[in-house]
Amino acid sequence: MNPNHLPSKQSSKTIIERFWHTSIDKAEHEPPNYKDFQLPLARIKRLMKVEEEVKMVASEVPILFSKVAEVFIEELTLRAWLNTEENKRRILQKNDLSAAVKTSDMFDFLIYIIPRSDLGQSLEQYDESEYGEQKKFNDRGGIEEIDR
Repeated sequence: MNPNHLPSKQSSKTIIERFWHTSIDKAEHEPPNYKDFQLPLARIKRLMKVEEEVKMVASEVPILFSKVAEVFIEELTLRAWLNTEENKRRILQKNDLSAAVKTSDMFDFLIYIIPRSDLGQSLEQYDESEYGEQKKFNDRGGIEEIDR
């Protein structure tokens, strides 16, 4: 789904539902293309084998995994783009991704991976690191040391 062609008056929920209907329809009716992958299969196989219990991976599993990962990335990107449009911007930013993760419980596993940003506020959060240094998160998401 091309985010540049999203109707602006539709709700986010409607757009996401349409995305899923289109994705499911495509999966059910289009013949699978086993030659064209967006994600490298070798890397997917290697990631699957990181788990110690996984000794061998059937040849169709990385293909299925690749497609599932593509759809996951598309949905997360769509949700982030909807946040970008809601804020009347044309550039996707990391705080849009943070906001997208917060839109559904399904993405809870990402809250420790994707940097948290307090939308609408300056990031004047302080963090005591393991070394006892006090640090401040700047507006670009970087960390600055605070002079004492």
